Amino acid sequence: MVILTLAIYAPAQNSPNFSQYMGIERKFNPASINLSNTIDFSLIARQQWVGFENAPSTQIFNASTYIHDIFGGVGLNIINDQLGYEHNLSVRGNYSFPVQVGVLSHLVFGVGFGFVSRTIDGTQLIYDDPNDPTAILHAETFLKPDFSFGIELIDPNFRVGGSIQHLYRSLNNAGIEFTPRHYNFYGSYRFHNVWPNLTLEPYVLVRTNMHVMQVDVSLLAHYNERIWGGISLRFGDALSAIIGYAITENIRIGYSYDHSIGVNRRYSGGSHEIMISTSLPGFNRTRIRPNTPRLFN
Repeated sequence: MVILTLAIYAPAQNSPNFSQYMGIERKFNPASINLSNTIDFSLIARQQWVGFENAPSTQIFNASTYIHDIFGGVGLNIINDQLGYEHNLSVRGNYSFPVQVGVLSHLVFGVGFGFVSRTIDGTQLIYDDPNDPTAILHAETFLKPDFSFGIELIDPNFRVGGSIQHLYRSLNNAGIEFTPRHYNFYGSYRFHNVWPNLTLEPYVLVRTNMHVMQVDVSLLAHYNERIWGGISLRFGDALSAIIGYAITENIRIGYSYDHSIGVNRRYSGGSHEIMISTSLPGFNRTRIRPNTPRLFN
């Protein structure tokens, strides 16, 4: 696939960003589920701003499956994020339930529930006033509940969705121990056979915490459903190259490299990101419905 992305860059993000976001909607929307007879696994690892000491490093593991029409879908999402002297661990279980609204169209509702653990190593921090009563002088861990809600409309050719992450706290009430609320909106449409064995899919993603906003507009193209590659541009941040290949029918791998073009371009060696996904036979005896149009189905 060829990817062209335009973005309004938000320099202060509380949730980690990924260049291959179009394959990991489950990270931010519990309603995002593959309505087919498979158990889906994905693993994403990102090393950001190579060359910076204690640069951000993030890993995501996701597992999900759709059991049947009566029960719905379940999933597990784990995010491990190291940012300087701060470590964040997010564990969330997802539940989703589809409602058929057309011959092949479904409206899916999803909820997520879990916890966020944030550890700050105060021994590595330097304060202008060492007697500051609010100073963190030792390693401290804050554990808070985490809730999310999402909705997604899916069809073989298009999908739109939205979600709210970290319902526990608004931006005004967020603090060092709280992750502020995030809102995500996205949509895509798939154009088949624009060229022999070539499919195009424009994609829009909007993320905001009601203080800063990031907008990504992408164009994806994948050849023969086996090979993809392209570029993405995030204004004020990075120019990315993305490649991928379906090793087998059920195992796919993707890689992206971000070249910094923002204020840190003179110091950063760029960012690396790798994704691998696989699908195993599910619990249903027969396939329920056609796969939803996702990059890593």
